[in-house]
Amino acid sequence: MRRLCYILPVLLAVFLLAGCRSQSALKKQKQQEQESARLIHALLEEPPVQELQSSVSLSLDGTRVSGQLRMRRGRSIQISASMLGLVEIGRIEFLPDRVVVMDKVHNLYSVCHYADIPYRNELGLDFEVVQAFLWNRIFSPGSANLADAATRLRVDRTDENGTVYIKDIECGYEFITRGDDRLDALTKSGAGYTFRVDYSDFTAVSGKWQYPLGLNFQIKVSSLDLNISAKMSSVSTDKKNWPDMTQVTRRMKQVTLEELLDNLGL
Repeated sequence: MRRLCYILPVLLAVFLLAGCRSQSALKKQKQQEQESARLIHALLEEPPVQELQSSVSLSLDGTRVSGQLRMRRGRSIQISASMLGLVEIGRIEFLPDRVVVMDKVHNLYSVCHYADIPYRNELGLDFEVVQAFLWNRIFSPGSANLADAATRLRVDRTDENGTVYIKDIECGYEFITRGDDRLDALTKSGAGYTFRVDYSDFTAVSGKWQYPLGLNFQIKVSSLDLNISAKMSSVSTDKKNWPDMTQVTRRMKQVTLEELLDNLGL
């Protein structure tokens, strides 16, 4: 009986300690889930600005050209290339329903739909996805709003350095972030292809909002290994008067995208 009097308090202490540890583990798990949800929402959320313009230096496998990037949320993305920074030689415009490519040297242009872009289905390419690439946002292809996208995004793991890996459970994109509610890289691979975007040189361009001045796109398809890098400068988020879509002149001839790229030697 006396031995039982000693054993009961010990058992009670063990049960209480186990309960405390269980509660602590549940609390920690809940905190991690809340932080994961907060991070995903922060990276999905629209930037605090609606327009962005920047000078840009483009490098395509060692070939360098200067140009300009202009973006207007939900409406237009324009990337132009110039010769010696003076004469515009080409332009690509991403619009919500189509893509327009212009060769201004030879007065040619092509209009195509996102469905016509190679590997469009594998990468889920549409205007919203291209916009997310360039605005440093995460996304879930085909999701119409933040709530829909959030249901498909999960924190897959966090490594020993604190780097967080977020996965789109349907499309397979992996988003990499090291904190500060900004995206450091994204990647997607499948049968015969690899696609990756890396962001660097973040700077505050509107209050505390950080935008990457460096972007690097890597595309590997079969024997093709393509690297495109862009370096931004003179970034402005002021609203300016520029048309969403460039008017095609009468001198310009419409051709297929394949014909236009062949003419450019691409």
